[in-house]
Amino acid sequence: MYALSDAKLRDGAAMTASMDFHHATMPQPLTTRLERVIRRWSRRPRRARHFQFCYEHVLGTSLELQVTATSERAAQRADARALAEIDRLAPILSGWSPTSELALWLATFDADVPVSADLAEVLHASATWRARTRGAFDPAAQSIVERLRAGGASDDATFPAPHEPLWHVDRAGRTARRLARHAVSLDAIAKGYVVARSAACARAVDGVSDVLLNVGGDIQHYGEHAVLAGVADPFAPAENAPPAAAVRLQNAALATSGGYRRGFVLDGRRVSHIVDPRTGQPAERIASASVLAPDCATADALSTAFSVMAPDESLALADALGVGCLLVEQDGTVSTNTAWNDRAAAPRHDSTSREEPHAR
Repeated sequence: MYALSDAKLRDGAAMTASMDFHHATMPQPLTTRLERVIRRWSRRPRRARHFQFCYEHVLGTSLELQVTATSERAAQRADARALAEIDRLAPILSGWSPTSELALWLATFDADVPVSADLAEVLHASATWRARTRGAFDPAAQSIVERLRAGGASDDATFPAPHEPLWHVDRAGRTARRLARHAVSLDAIAKGYVVARSAACARAVDGVSDVLLNVGGDIQHYGEHAVLAGVADPFAPAENAPPAAAVRLQNAALATSGGYRRGFVLDGRRVSHIVDPRTGQPAERIASASVLAPDCATADALSTAFSVMAPDESLALADALGVGCLLVEQDGTVSTNTAWNDRAAAPRHDSTSREEPHAR
């Protein structure tokens, strides 16, 4: 065994205690203090900033995306995700491309055809709203529009009744069977579906707290803070006129339908491009119908249906579904329900809402 002198052990212990006291009492080095400040700063939530992206000729119209994010990079990723989702869905649901999945499926008849999950979902939603609105929303209304544009009669004895299915969809098996040969358009719901999905993709990006996507007046919000959205005045001569109304959106959508921007000439007079499938006639009483709903596909479909239904019918259905409804009739009469009024943010023709996105 080897033993060390006690004096040397004591001296070593004294040195250790002295060094501990020195570190505990002397001012911390600058680098150490900076590190602590940086750690505290990095743990603080970064202040969100607002970003805006605008494009033309997206789904045949204009696109405006507003993003609240902690960084420009996060906002750019959200923008890229939204555009990528639109690019993915357009070849599936386009009613204008002859090579879209929808167009190819419409060329089939009475056969179970494999379809994508997105097409199956939109076909199912279309059939659901056709039944819930008792035919006021009907994809086969396209056949009436085509016949009227060609100068044909408005009545068609072969037009399917609301209880007669246009197709059968197996969403689990991802097949769809077309059961009627009438011309069909999903435009009154497909764009809303694309907008809702694209906005959801943008919101899912890390660092993004709010997304407001407006594609040609179809508006979807997802996020933590309510935002304002305006409704275009159907009687205003210019598209940039002050909105007729404004509502607060939070995780909700707004869509407006009406013939004040689009139409065609029938018997020497201009009529709405929206027709009532139940009568075969263009919609005439309602100038514009706006719907506030959880998702843009629902808002899209119901705003089309409310453009042809009687105001009392529309308000009753809106109440039953728990969605907001604003109806403007050709004579200027305005009707709203409680769900709309609860979210209303400005009176009609309030110029303070000029900067809000419009549903048109």
